[in-house]
Amino acid sequence: MSNSPKITVVDLETYKTNPKLHNNKKYYKICLIHPKSILHYPSKSITINNTVLVFTNPLLVYNWEPISREQVGYSCLFNPSFLAENTNELEKQCPLFKLGANNIFHLNKEQETHITSLYKKIKEELDSDYKNKDAVVSNYISLIIHEALKIEPNAANKTPKCAASRITSLFFEQLNRQFPIKDPNKSITLKTPKDYSDFLSVHINHLNDSVKTITGKSTSTHIKEKITAEAENMLHNTDLNITEIAYCLGFKYPNNFSKFFKSNTGKSPLEHRSVFL
Repeated sequence: MSNSPKITVVDLETYKTNPKLHNNKKYYKICLIHPKSILHYPSKSITINNTVLVFTNPLLVYNWEPISREQVGYSCLFNPSFLAENTNELEKQCPLFKLGANNIFHLNKEQETHITSLYKKIKEELDSDYKNKDAVVSNYISLIIHEALKIEPNAANKTPKCAASRITSLFFEQLNRQFPIKDPNKSITLKTPKDYSDFLSVHINHLNDSVKTITGKSTSTHIKEKITAEAENMLHNTDLNITEIAYCLGFKYPNNFSKFFKSNTGKSPLEHRSVFL
């Protein structure tokens, strides 16, 4: 995925001085936030008056507004390919990252101390030369996830009550199920909003309105971003040629794939691949 790291940990003072980093929507984030700040969502704003653990995903529309002059805490950012390659099925399907789920967990002092230590261990591991450090970091992330699940053990059984949230969740479930691509001999079957509306047996306008209401972005935009991210991942991490990648991603002609990729990244597939050679 471009030149961005697959995973990084930063302190919140860095976020405060570099808001573009925090607003990078390509990342999943697990943030340890101390007071005081405000999380702004499309339908509500939440004031953080005590230490919390916050889970976000690339589809969640929000902004973080620091209030206190000094911001204390950490954020672990990792892209979808890290999640796909380094976590088990429990963490991949973790309800804490899903739309409509409770993603803010209030911590007591003991929980805060323990989770802070895990962030510090992740930072230390990322700075090390150990060749298997991604696996070690993944274990620490799993521990943080399970600490949140301990706080609210029934989170996995909660489902969005809003009809729009429910439809949006079903859409993303199918979208995410197609990636990462593991069989180069198969092409994705759901490529357009109409494909998804037919699969989910809902009117396309209802699907588009629901996704737009919940996420702030159109169905086609989410599909385009997901295909672009997977294309970047395949160019970076596989030896498949452009024709093979185009086929996997549902493009009949490689030239159409190349035009699509360049319009969304500013580089041709070959130019993108050459960066990593």
